[in-house]
Amino acid sequence: MSRSWTLVLCVCALALGWVLSTAASTSRGGLDAGVAAFVEKIRAAEVQVRESPSFGSDAEQAGGYVHLARAIIRALEEGVLQDPDYPYFRILDFWLREGGDNPDQRYAFSPLRGGEAYRIWGDLGSARRIEFQLYAGEPWAGTGRSVGYLAFEDMAVDDDGTFVVNLSKQRNAGDANWLENPAAATTVFVRHIYDDWNEEVPGHVHIDRVGYEGRRRPPDTRDALAARFFAAAEMLEKSATRWPDFVAQRYVGPGPANRMLPLVDTYALGGAKGRWMSGGHFDLPPGQALLIETWPTSAQYQGVQLTDMWFASLEHANQVSSLTTRQSRASANGAYHYVVSREDPGSANWLDTGGLARGVFLLRYDGVRGEIPEAQRPSAELVELASLAERIPGFTRVSESEREGVRSARRRHLQLRSGR
Repeated sequence: MSRSWTLVLCVCALALGWVLSTAASTSRGGLDAGVAAFVEKIRAAEVQVRESPSFGSDAEQAGGYVHLARAIIRALEEGVLQDPDYPYFRILDFWLREGGDNPDQRYAFSPLRGGEAYRIWGDLGSARRIEFQLYAGEPWAGTGRSVGYLAFEDMAVDDDGTFVVNLSKQRNAGDANWLENPAAATTVFVRHIYDDWNEEVPGHVHIDRVGYEGRRRPPDTRDALAARFFAAAEMLEKSATRWPDFVAQRYVGPGPANRMLPLVDTYALGGAKGRWMSGGHFDLPPGQALLIETWPTSAQYQGVQLTDMWFASLEHANQVSSLTTRQSRASANGAYHYVVSREDPGSANWLDTGGLARGVFLLRYDGVRGEIPEAQRPSAELVELASLAERIPGFTRVSESEREGVRSARRRHLQLRSGR
């Protein structure tokens, strides 16, 4: 059993024991109160999940409880287990999906102390690019901002793909890659971005606080652990509501279903510099599909993906719910046509909803210098499945054996990327 799901079972057992104990109360002091607060937030979060507009169909309800389980795992890992003095990266991969996570990326997070020195080291592997970003708080939740960013274009990477990035208040002589760590910084976020999953070798990334590499980590105290459980309780509460609320406000509220929203530069929202995004929400009647048309651009990386109404990427190892332009087949007119549908439309660029009628579609353009011209901007419309051959220039059908080969390659790549 994986470490993450073991944590969930432990918390569930802990919650059950707390419910059965008549002595349990948030009025108890110290560590007892911290754990009780965490358990109480699980109960409150479960109610919030059931009351969410995303809690619709049977599949969406199941997704809501998976969303809750992931929120519990994230709160325990980030709030209780991670340590900014003895850091390790928390990995968000296909197992723990949230926040419109991109299947083409390997996300790594670590807390840090603003103003202190850290060394990040690793290997690019065959990733298309790697990016480093510092946050103060959580800008995606409206409670923070981006306070530093190192783009791949500005990095020095050795011939063998290895790199070192230094974080500190001031740059030291000999720092080939440096990012200022201001006093306000709380988190460092690293993205490995992959473009073609067939033959890629995963990269890796690690972090040390400078001067702490050989120190013995002191044991936890009750008071310190209590504070971390209280912090985890607050994280859990925010995580349970943040992403379905984000979907409602950012993708459902601005316009009707099955329409493309305007492209935006995401840096102001906590995203990476040079990243443009668009998208919208889909709602598919039987026999219909969402047809997305995109064009080649100057972006180093360009991809499209689906999420559920909880803003978690759809299953992307055993079904194709995301594609990059390198994984896609161009149409006869030079554009890429993606078909979002619940059933196989025969198109090479099928984005499989896994049977979901509702969800979110996201388009990313990374490494863009300047703006994307109007003529290269994407569009979307609802069409009849039966009309696809007429709507897609040079439409050709894909066999099920080809589908199986693509899914097999994707699964293998994600297993290697995640070490699972």
